[in-house]
Amino acid sequence: MKKFALIALAATSAFIAMPAAAQTVTGTITLTGSVAPKCSVVPGGGSTFADSVDFGELSTASGTLRAGLSAEFDAAVDDFQVVCTSANPVVSVTANPLATAATAATGYDNSIDYDASVAFSLVAGGPTTVTDDSSIAGATGTTLGARLANASNIHITANNFRTNAATDILVASPTYSGTISISIAPGV
Repeated sequence: MKKFALIALAATSAFIAMPAAAQTVTGTITLTGSVAPKCSVVPGGGSTFADSVDFGELSTASGTLRAGLSAEFDAAVDDFQVVCTSANPVVSVTANPLATAATAATGYDNSIDYDASVAFSLVAGGPTTVTDDSSIAGATGTTLGARLANASNIHITANNFRTNAATDILVASPTYSGTISISIAPGV
């Protein structure tokens, strides 16, 4: 019997010496951040993109506006990629005539108008094209209504180059210049 008492005492001592059952401990790490509404040019993340077209001689041998400027423009201007973190970017296009400061008398012209079009490729619904006529002051704009595609998403064209009258003679000048300005802002 002593043997059983000794075994029972040893078992009780071992049970008392064992620590209490381990408890599970949990923790939570909360991560936060934000993304501001913004648009930027890819690659590089800058806020501007640019290209240029040098048409060279603008007139024919008879002094009128030569043909082919639209095709030359299209061949010279690359597509661009802009990314916006917001869903509805607001865009505008402003075409300024290809002009010189030289004075133009009746039957002559110192300004070449055209239509500038910018096709914005979207994630859904196909491209949205915004066109501005350089003969009308001010910008043409819209809200795209969808996110810009995550690829080359801006295609710029210029067409319908014209003088006031098809028979107008362009005045001589070493510099005719114009611009197409494109604005892309994050929407809400």
